[in-house]
Amino acid sequence: MINMHKKIFILLSFIVISFIDASPIVDIENVRQSGEIGKFKNFEFSLNSSRGNEDRDDFDLGIALVNNSSTIEKLLVFERSERTQDDIIEDEATFLHARVLWQSDRKYDFEAYLQSSENPFQSYKRRDLVGLGIRFTELKSIKLSLSLLYENEESLFRNEKSTERFNLFLNRDISFNNDSFLTGSIFFQPSLSDFSDDYKYSISISYNVPVSENFSIKFKVSESFDNDPPDLAEKSDQSLSTSFIYSF
Repeated sequence: MINMHKKIFILLSFIVISFIDASPIVDIENVRQSGEIGKFKNFEFSLNSSRGNEDRDDFDLGIALVNNSSTIEKLLVFERSERTQDDIIEDEATFLHARVLWQSDRKYDFEAYLQSSENPFQSYKRRDLVGLGIRFTELKSIKLSLSLLYENEESLFRNEKSTERFNLFLNRDISFNNDSFLTGSIFFQPSLSDFSDDYKYSISISYNVPVSENFSIKFKVSESFDNDPPDLAEKSDQSLSTSFIYSF
């Protein structure tokens, strides 16, 4: 039986979701089930609607597929976002991420990843990247990964840019007695050739509330920063989202 605490959060989620913009909802670290053996599926959905002077419907749908064994971990994530006004589609965005981790007997594991996204929400038409790095395994309080990546971007004005970057990833979870948990993540991606002027970072904090064994609600706030953004885009983007998650 759902207790009063969970009922409050369900009600709050429906209130908050009416006031937010559509935003990316995929948290790679939360869905990869690192260290667990088996096959896992995760569906995440966020909806924002308004009626009156304008009829708007914005949604995010994310799907994650995980296949982990004792020696190798595989992850595939796909997300689609859409913004409509008066039944006319204004913007669409897609996100595809694939990752493979090879476990070793050392203090770190090796991993490779590729990512492709089309995201007019953040003023670039396409961003593709491929990376290779290491993930440290003996850190108890945080998760730390280091990698090198090659990035290719195309802006909405058809300007293309290719960059080799260093990638630093930090993640930490804080669990509470009611099985809810707080997750904080940081990405820092400076250019190898222009470390001081061409860099990106993203910071996100999410609060996950389990409702049942398979269903949960996530509240997330995030900021993405690009010191050398495409075209006339702003350097910083902030987002607030509420998502409904079904895992099995």
